[in-house]
Amino acid sequence: MANKRKRPAAMREEERQAQRAAARAERRTRRAAEQAAQNVPQKTEAPKAPKKAGVPHKKKINKFRVAVVCTAAVLVALVALGVASAAGVRTPISSIAADGEPEFFSTVKPQASAAPAENTASAAPTPSSAFDGALFIGDSMTTCLKNYITDGVGSTTALSDAEFVTRSDYSWGEAQNELNGGEGGLRLDDDTALTVTEAIDRFSATKLYIQLGKEDLTYNDVSDVTSTAQAVISALQTKYPNLEITVQAVTPMLEWIDYQGLSSGTIAQYNEAMQTYCTGKKNLKFLNIAAFCTEGYLPAEYCADPEGLCIHLNDEGCAIWADYLLGNKTPEPSPTPTPTPDPNGDSTDNTDTTNTAGDTYTDDSGDYTDNTGDYTDDTGDYTEDTGDYTEE
Repeated sequence: MANKRKRPAAMREEERQAQRAAARAERRTRRAAEQAAQNVPQKTEAPKAPKKAGVPHKKKINKFRVAVVCTAAVLVALVALGVASAAGVRTPISSIAADGEPEFFSTVKPQASAAPAENTASAAPTPSSAFDGALFIGDSMTTCLKNYITDGVGSTTALSDAEFVTRSDYSWGEAQNELNGGEGGLRLDDDTALTVTEAIDRFSATKLYIQLGKEDLTYNDVSDVTSTAQAVISALQTKYPNLEITVQAVTPMLEWIDYQGLSSGTIAQYNEAMQTYCTGKKNLKFLNIAAFCTEGYLPAEYCADPEGLCIHLNDEGCAIWADYLLGNKTPEPSPTPTPTPDPNGDSTDNTDTTNTAGDTYTDDSGDYTDNTGDYTDDTGDYTEDTGDYTEE
C-alpha cells in the first residue's frame, strides 16, 4: 500500500491498465487456490475474451479488500492533486475500472483563459449601418448621387448599403399616378419598371429618401407641385406607417438660368414649402442639401452640366450631398436668390410668366405673344402672323 501511494500521478494509461490486469489475474489465482483447499470442484471454462470497461464482475467481491483499495486510491489521488496543483498540471479524467475500482478523477476546475484585448474588441458585434434598409428614389439628380456612391469615393461610405431606384424624368405627378393605379415609372438597372410602392416592397425599405420636383416645376406652379408632393407623401405614410421618409431639397441652378418656369427662384419657393410641410410630423424629415449654395445659386464648380440644364451635381457636389446625409455637415437655411440677367442676354427673369399649357407668354414689358404667332404690344397695336400690321 505504501508503494502504491508513492507511485507518480502521471503514470501512463497503459501502465495502469497492465497493473489492473495483473491484479485481476492474481485475484483469480488466489480464489482458485482457496477453492481447491476447500475441496470445491472447479468448473473448466473456455477462455473468454477480455471484458469491456464498465462491465462489473458477477462473482462475489471481497468488500474488505475493495474498501482498502478504495482508501489507498483516494490517498494517491489526493497526493496527485497536490502535486498537479503545485505544478499547474491537470490530471486527465478517465472511466471507472472494470472491476469496480475507481480511477483518478480530476477535481481541478479549468480556469478560463483571458482573451487578448484585441480579440475581445474584434468579437464585439458590428453595429448595423444607418443606411441598411434605406431606399433612394428620385430623378436624374438622384442618379448623379447613385453614380457617385456606386463608382466614386462614396462607395467607401455607409451610403453604399442603400438601394437606388431612379429615372431621369421621374416626378411627383408620376408617383401620384402610380398610387392611383398607374404603371410604374421607376427603373432598375436592368430596366425593370417599378412603382414607388413596388420599389419599397421589393427592397423591404425601412427608410425612404426621396428627391423630386425638378420635372414638376417645369410648366407648373410651385403651389401645384407642393400640393402633389404632399398628397404622395401622405399616401405613403398611410400605407407604410413605420416608414421613415426624408424629403431632400432640390439644389438650385446656375445663376442666370430660367427654363420654362424652372429656376433657382421657383426651386427656393418649393424647398421652403416642403420644409414647412415636413416639420413636426412623425417619421417625416426634410434635408436641405441645397444649403451649401450660399448665394441661392449652384456654384459653377459643382455643376456637372454647365452646357445643359445647369442643375446636376458633379462628384464634388455629390460629396457635399453625401456629407449632409452622413451627418458630417449640418445644413443651414439657404437664402432666396436675387435674379441676375443672363450675360448672353437670352433668358428671362422671374417677372416673366408662362402658363401650364405653354401657349402664352408675357415678359416684363407687357408684350404678349400667343401660340399662333400673333403679337400685341402694350400700345394695343396688333400684327397677325401673315406679316400685315394693324393699329387700333
